[in-house]
Amino acid sequence: MCLACEQQEYFFRLWCADFLARGEIPPGLTVADLQALGLPLPKPAASGRKRKLPKRPASAVNTFACDSPDE
Repeated sequence: MCLACEQQEYFFRLWCADFLARGEIPPGLTVADLQALGLPLPKPAASGRKRKLPKRPASAVNTFACDSPDE
């Protein structure tokens, strides 16, 4: 398999994993497709409520600094 095909397969699996993490089946796929890919089935949400995301600390600062030379 060429590098481009490997990357496409990798990103497709990540795309599917994003849906599965939310408890959804990716559009266009069936349970049989997920099993053929070796991916787990989506787990139903524990409750009907939306989960609250943790809040970022107020002191969080973006510490990224690009150190590549300007050309």
